[in-house]
Amino acid sequence: MGSRRRKGCSVERVALIATGSELVYGSIQDQNNAFISRSLFNTGLSVVLHSTVGDDVEELKSVFSHAAERAGIIIITGGLGPTDDDHTVEALKDIYDFDLIVDEDGRKRMEAFFRSVDREPIEGDLKMVTVPEGSLLFPNDVGLATGFLIERDGKMFIAMPGVPNEMRPMFQERVLPYLIERFALRVLPSLELKVAMKREAEVNLLVREFAVDFGKIVWGITTSPGLNSVTFVGKDGAPLDENALWAEAERVFGDALLARGSSSIEEEVVRLLRLKGRTLATAESCTGGLVAKKLTDIPGASAGFTGGIIAYGNEVKKKVLEVPGEILENHGAVSEETAAAMARGALLRLKSDYAVAITGIAGPDGGTGDKPVGTVCFGVADGDRVETFARRIMGDRERVRLISALYALDKVRHLLLK
Repeated sequence: MGSRRRKGCSVERVALIATGSELVYGSIQDQNNAFISRSLFNTGLSVVLHSTVGDDVEELKSVFSHAAERAGIIIITGGLGPTDDDHTVEALKDIYDFDLIVDEDGRKRMEAFFRSVDREPIEGDLKMVTVPEGSLLFPNDVGLATGFLIERDGKMFIAMPGVPNEMRPMFQERVLPYLIERFALRVLPSLELKVAMKREAEVNLLVREFAVDFGKIVWGITTSPGLNSVTFVGKDGAPLDENALWAEAERVFGDALLARGSSSIEEEVVRLLRLKGRTLATAESCTGGLVAKKLTDIPGASAGFTGGIIAYGNEVKKKVLEVPGEILENHGAVSEETAAAMARGALLRLKSDYAVAITGIAGPDGGTGDKPVGTVCFGVADGDRVETFARRIMGDRERVRLISALYALDKVRHLLLK
């Protein structure tokens, strides 16, 4: 396909297809289409279709053909692996009748990998480096399957591995730069801000109120647990006053707005701990160490996170955190009084500047009339002071635990901002 996008022409339309029966069955959630859409948001390319399809060859062919009717660029993730249910190349070959070759550089990388782990390639491994003849190849720097680009009938098909940690660097470092150069794309100025622990509807109303004052901009909200990401882009290439937008967002959202560059609440907590030279300890019951995990997922967390105690049972609460037995007897394990004692215990036991504690009923059992499933109590200790609060969190066990961890982290973040 020649470059059909020139000045005065409409932007290129893009269709995204995630393949894999595990996606269709709901065993795992697709992450790739959303990531690619976000990456293309400010390039001028228009994503018009998201599709998910299983590993049946005929279904793949049907979805690929439909996508080619809707868009000029079709980006496919998944189906490049070594197993019998990886059919992306086969389905494209059935439609467009091309010859296959082995990517020799990919073969050498694969053989070198297997030597490094003292293994030999087995039947099927060569499939990961078998590609359409004449295609543009995208080497895989973190995995084995080679990505490729092939053009047929005025359409551009791009295939990448489905594993997110392989697809993302391939797309960001190889595919996206190629598309920008190929179509002479102008990456538009953009601004992303992240708002913590507010409802999407509330964020939407607040953004709508101040965005209107900035003229030709478009914006979109992406929601994840505990966080709303708002991305602004100048409409039709209009300039974007990033500093003025940020200042207005600070005025509207206050401390709910994460610092520029922070991608999560836990990342912001780690940043603030390091900036202020402070340390944090955790004491967790119903979350089972999730707060500690989120903190230690962030590189450099050791500078501010001293450690955590999982006090799931009452005996651990009493013996390790020194929660008085009378508090447990009089108020129960799930109470603000117990959360306060847990936070004090963690502060003393782990010798930190701050400590946060969580105790609750994640469900599905264990609730009572006074304390239904989803009741969670928090304590945050800062020297001699302890602040407590409680929340009722709706959802299944996994969601109760996740939102509890985010509430705890966000409370620490607010404390560090003072």
